[in-house]
Amino acid sequence: MRNPFEKMPTVLTADELIDKAFRRAEKAASAVTPQGGKVAKARQREELRIRTVSNVVRDNLKKILEGTPGVSTLPKFYQELVDTLVDRDQFHRSLARVDWAIKTIRNLEQRYVEKLRFERNPLEIAKLRRQFYGRVADILQSINDDLEYLNRARNVLTELPVVDLELPTVVIAGHPNVGKSTLLRVLTNAKPEVASYPFTTKGINVGEFEEHYLRYQVIDTPGLLDRPLSERNDVEKQAILALKHLGDVIVYIFDPSEHCGFPIEEQMHLFEEIHSEFGEFPFVVVLNKTDIAEEENIRQIEEFVRKKGLRPIRISALTGAGLDELKKTVTELVRPKAEELARKIMEKELEKFREGSNFV
Repeated sequence: MRNPFEKMPTVLTADELIDKAFRRAEKAASAVTPQGGKVAKARQREELRIRTVSNVVRDNLKKILEGTPGVSTLPKFYQELVDTLVDRDQFHRSLARVDWAIKTIRNLEQRYVEKLRFERNPLEIAKLRRQFYGRVADILQSINDDLEYLNRARNVLTELPVVDLELPTVVIAGHPNVGKSTLLRVLTNAKPEVASYPFTTKGINVGEFEEHYLRYQVIDTPGLLDRPLSERNDVEKQAILALKHLGDVIVYIFDPSEHCGFPIEEQMHLFEEIHSEFGEFPFVVVLNKTDIAEEENIRQIEEFVRKKGLRPIRISALTGAGLDELKKTVTELVRPKAEELARKIMEKELEKFREGSNFV
């Protein structure tokens, strides 16, 4: 699946659009040679200017509407992500204002062209065109705040993560700097930026891997801090959306070395919150950085995890230790969905073959 907003164009401001339309109109008028007398020539030039301005403005505004998908038609993941990153009500109001401007300018064009055809004074004909220019400029200025808002929203929405909503999906969660991005990098083809300080993951990073010809998707969530959901920032809310709408299994990472900057007690507390919030999902608990962690810390977390009815897995994303066991555990949980998806794809391909063949 592609980013549903990838075709949303850059939105010009009112001044930029006015300047573009007026310059295009003058260029068009200077490129023609009107026929007839003085009045006929003036009428042809000014009608061309009016129609050109109208067409340029309306075409640019229509591209905004045509390149913007209806939010309510999007998968739930993208709907909530839009709600997280922009004000959906304001977004819809601004789009409605753009639609109003398109219709209003089209009506003005028809009215002023009609007036031109009944005017026989070249000076009055030019005056009508200037009036039309002024009316169009006023309309665009009246929606300038909407245009600016839509462009800001566009800059955010075109950066939405691209995820395959059909693929079996593994979501990686845990405190910042516990090794989520590193694990994503070693498990998949993704190349996220990895740094040794918190808040380095700025959005959802996505990678894929294949196992026995079946495809799986892995998503690295931003760092989830230990505080109520209502207090989380936008980046953290993206992680919550990933957990809610994308995950088939959650890989939760502990850092028993505490090099992440969070004590084991805080890591346990966050796990409690996430596990209670999303307990309906299968959880795979991973202890990362076990190559540098104290054995006492490792055992403390393992005992905590086992009391939850879960089996902890020791790994080192840096050295590769334990990764085969982790991948095997995860794929066993989501393989049924991967096999079902593969069957559907195969059935579609077979159906295409049957339709294209001469077999009865």
